[in-house]
Amino acid sequence: MTPTLRGRWQTRVLLLGTVGLVVSFIVGLALGDLLTPLALLGYVLLLGFGWDILYHYLQSWRWDRDWPPAFQLAGAMGEGLLIWGLVQISRVVAANLPGVAETLTTPQFVVHYGTVWFMMFLGTQGPLRVLFPHWRYRGGEWW
Repeated sequence: MTPTLRGRWQTRVLLLGTVGLVVSFIVGLALGDLLTPLALLGYVLLLGFGWDILYHYLQSWRWDRDWPPAFQLAGAMGEGLLIWGLVQISRVVAANLPGVAETLTTPQFVVHYGTVWFMMFLGTQGPLRVLFPHWRYRGGEWW
């Protein structure tokens, strides 16, 4: 079943609030800074609502209204570049985004964002489909 926009948003909130928090906590412990990964997770959540509108619109042009996994990877890279671009622009224009340390490097961001995205991708491709079939057949909607 193709996710509805509401289903995308609900799944985003659920996965970022579970898988994303766990991964961000682990990355934060490794970096010695818990606030930056959690702040980035918040920006991914907030900006992701807008990103999902665009993603959903573009997906509507496909005949089956679904994306192959390669397109999902391209979408994730676009979203990651958007977030990292905002971090970089905020450093140049004024100060850092609130909660994001000045010492955050590109590799640190890539590891954090990539790991969160990959774990969420694995979750949607396997366990969610098996453990929660209603999620899949209701367009990704939970409530």
